[in-house]
Amino acid sequence: MGYAGYVPAKLPPSKPTEVEAAVQAVKSVEALEVIGKLLYNCAVSPREEKFRRVKLSNKKVADTIGSAEGALEAMLALGWEQGQAGSEELVVREGTYFSMKEVRIVEAAKERLQKDMRSSSSKNLAAMVSVQA
Repeated sequence: MGYAGYVPAKLPPSKPTEVEAAVQAVKSVEALEVIGKLLYNCAVSPREEKFRRVKLSNKKVADTIGSAEGALEAMLALGWEQGQAGSEELVVREGTYFSMKEVRIVEAAKERLQKDMRSSSSKNLAAMVSVQA
């Protein structure tokens, strides 16, 4: 019960920002884990040049971010930019810094995706059990 017996208002969820929508469009937990790790490294060590460049030809990056639908678009929405013409890399330009806010956005999207995957798998399992019965 709220103040003076009033029931607290249940507000609709706020619209996601452009960055949140881009990150939520990624449908691969592995890609979100890699994006989160890259963002975390940039947020913790913003002046380290090695964390500000990502080679898309790297096997781990190519297997996760390169193959996951929406992952590259999410990286670009977060603030990464394509490298020089002809180069297969993403860079964070000088003067662009990440905070833990962006890391939390990716972590929230990853948790939401895992939750959705668990609920859909349990629904599929329940459907299989009811079909067999």
